[in-house]
Amino acid sequence: MNDKSSAEQNKAELRKNSVVAIRREGGVAAFPGLMKPRRILCGECTDEQRRELENVLNLAARSCSDTPAPGADRRVFHVDIEEPQQQDSSEFDTCCVWSLSLNEDETPEALVALWKSGMPDKGEQ
Repeated sequence: MNDKSSAEQNKAELRKNSVVAIRREGGVAAFPGLMKPRRILCGECTDEQRRELENVLNLAARSCSDTPAPGADRRVFHVDIEEPQQQDSSEFDTCCVWSLSLNEDETPEALVALWKSGMPDKGEQ
């Protein structure tokens, strides 16, 4: 038996080597440039920025429903946390350790802002 609740198991945890990838898919027209994920390298963030990013991801996880949005041509945000995995002594690959998909209308505005602009500069907080 597992001691952690499902909410704790789905909690985002970021390390200094984590990479957060946020992408948006769907809609009436396909724009490949918009489907390219916004990648946030946690190693370039301060500890405070990384905690704030974790808070945004956990807020998104709490607001996520399992029900797809009604109607056609809806947009969906996909968020992945990737961690480097060492393949051999010199080669690294990444592995997705946390993933979330959200209907656009349930996506927190803070997550949409991260997708649009990335992390604010360290001096802008």
